[in-house]
Amino acid sequence: MSFWSYCAPLRLTLSMIDFCAVYFMTLLGRCAMVSLPVLGVILLLRKTALRRSTFAKGAVWAIMLPVLLVGRLSVYYSGSKLYLPLLLWQSWCSGYWWVRYGYLAGVIVGLAVMIYRRRKLHRLLRGLPTERIDGQTVYLSPLTVSPFTAGILHPKIVLPTLAREQLDDSELRTVLLHERTHIRLGHLWYFSLWEVLCALLWVNPFLRLVMPKLKEDMEQVCDAVTIQRRGGDALAYGGVLLKSMTLLRDTSVSLPIAFAGEKDFADAKRRMRRVRDYRPYSQRRVRALAVSTACLLLLAVLTIHGISLPRYTNLTGFSILHVSEDIRFTTVYESETEEPPLTLNGDVAELDCIAFRSLLPDDAPQDGYYYIMWDGFMKLPGIGGALNSIWVDAGAEGSTASVAFQDINDQFYVKLAKWI
Repeated sequence: MSFWSYCAPLRLTLSMIDFCAVYFMTLLGRCAMVSLPVLGVILLLRKTALRRSTFAKGAVWAIMLPVLLVGRLSVYYSGSKLYLPLLLWQSWCSGYWWVRYGYLAGVIVGLAVMIYRRRKLHRLLRGLPTERIDGQTVYLSPLTVSPFTAGILHPKIVLPTLAREQLDDSELRTVLLHERTHIRLGHLWYFSLWEVLCALLWVNPFLRLVMPKLKEDMEQVCDAVTIQRRGGDALAYGGVLLKSMTLLRDTSVSLPIAFAGEKDFADAKRRMRRVRDYRPYSQRRVRALAVSTACLLLLAVLTIHGISLPRYTNLTGFSILHVSEDIRFTTVYESETEEPPLTLNGDVAELDCIAFRSLLPDDAPQDGYYYIMWDGFMKLPGIGGALNSIWVDAGAEGSTASVAFQDINDQFYVKLAKWI
């Protein structure tokens, strides 16, 4: 086997990697562009219509999640100038390797930093002593941090030794109830998804800049639920919160969810004001809001799927291209509805030369080769795809010609390209 035969699988693999880079970075770049106006709507709603609704203001952030699915909307190819930037981004990803791999590098760095911070936090927690408090296993840390929860699959509640010593049993139960409420409401999952979103759509820096607002709304929801679960005594809860805020915080540790993690007086003041203004809520209405939000998200996903291009589009018809001696391709015949004049028999294509010549124009070249392409697929208009093809000698004589043929639909890389 020749050297180039050994290299063929490597070339196919590198070509597949490059195709994936073009395809997925095009989709993510479009999602990042769409996330800008969507984020603006979220910030506008939480400041206006939903300003006084604690739970609706927390739920509105979920609007961002379906944005990850908008990369293949068919409307982008409608010809409207409104979508020109999204088509321009596609051409950049396709035409410039540094654009697609630069975006990919940003995604990898973002995910790597997120994983590193979480692993660093878990290393800090590893080996900490534990204590059973109010039926809950609690990790005691010598660090001067506010009580917090870490982990997704196996959440761990961490209390600083200082808090264990300074808070009485009732106050400790309130702190633990707050952390268990974060876990119960899925805030740890939600915040982690937002971090992933920031990494995937990193060219939109506002996603990361608004994270304090997201955390603030999550804390407001958690405060309201915790107060109601402990009997509705907002004054006592505020006292525990204020006392916890006096504990020192080690800002060198990145905490996903903290009971009293405000960085400045303004944040603490806003939170205490919200606790002061607490009003009992109807659990039935909150459940209805949660179900409605889930239904709207499902509807959004189904709608986006319905108006998006499929994973790939089958190409019909066939084309005939002339290939000159200096390797120049010229289309001499093209049809989107007809079938090519050939019969497939395993790995051999039987070409009807008479029918083939009848399709050629009168001034068709008589030298070189003709390239017949048919029965292919396309991922997106202008991105990815393949076609079955055979070479035909322009000077071939006779009524039929047998040409070696390999169906692309049987190739692994083609199947993989269609699937992704």
